Amino acid sequence: MNAQDLTRAILLRITRRWVWIVGTGFIFAIMMIIYAKRSPVYYTSSATIFPLTAGDNSNSSVLSALMGSGDNGKSFTDENSVNITELAVSRTTREEVASVRVPSMGNKTIAQLLLDEYKKNKTTFDKEINYQPNDPALIIWASNVLGRNLNASISKTSSFILNYSGLTPELVKVISYAFIHKISTFYIELKREKAKRDFEFASGKVDSLRSVMNSKDQKLIEMDQRTLFTNTTKLEYRVPTENVVADKQMIRAQYANAVANQQNAAYKLQKATPVIKVLDKPEPPYSKSGKSALIYGVGGFGAGAILAILLIITPLLIGYGRHEYEKIIDGTEKNSKVIPSNS
Repeated sequence: MNAQDLTRAILLRITRRWVWIVGTGFIFAIMMIIYAKRSPVYYTSSATIFPLTAGDNSNSSVLSALMGSGDNGKSFTDENSVNITELAVSRTTREEVASVRVPSMGNKTIAQLLLDEYKKNKTTFDKEINYQPNDPALIIWASNVLGRNLNASISKTSSFILNYSGLTPELVKVISYAFIHKISTFYIELKREKAKRDFEFASGKVDSLRSVMNSKDQKLIEMDQRTLFTNTTKLEYRVPTENVVADKQMIRAQYANAVANQQNAAYKLQKATPVIKVLDKPEPPYSKSGKSALIYGVGGFGAGAILAILLIITPLLIGYGRHEYEKIIDGTEKNSKVIPSNS
């Protein structure tokens, strides 16, 4: 018995039992088609938000002209370095979204609505999940669900694109708007806080430099009072006065820059609320995605046919393997045929 005989026997057995092979393939194909038809359809929303990191440099030229400070306004960054995509998918944002209540859906939180949706579409093999409405674990579970179905990216035009996928169009819409609201609120609060901190820092710097200048003035007055009826042209009297005057001039230049920065920060504090515009709203119709019955049917037919072929030729392979093993052990080929020709 050699490999050629084995191949001939395999082809013969497959040819004789092709009906059984095709039948098995059709059974698997029908099973996979039914599975694909019963699988849930996912709805994906798409929202495009106006660039959230656009700088606001219009005040620099105005303040430069008014204060004569050149590029002093550039000492404060116009925007934060927070990554908008990381903010969108962060655990904090997801948990805040999961805690949002939806009045139009029984005033339930998004976490409760996700749990209801999960129970409605749960299959036999899915894990049983039961959480109380006030259970913190429900928020954590919902946060993980939101993270798996959320996709955030930046387009080539620097616009922020947010996609969310879910089983219910109504819930997809609610969750998409909740994410947009939380992200927008975060950026607005962030800009306000940053502008406030910039203003407080600049104001403190101005007050500090003003105090230093006043102390230098007071020192000059004291030096002038101590040099009454003396020759102030002498080096021992002139040098200290000149040093104090030079220090005051240097501090005055710093003071002018600090005042410019203070006015710049005050201007930003008045314009701390950024303009955030949703260009493409996450409204229906949504794109649908599900399991293709055609692809699953073809795949099921192929898998069933291959499985049937394997079941048919397995005895032949086992017999051939046993035959080769005996040849190795005994050193001679058995006279009896391992594979019957009429099988």
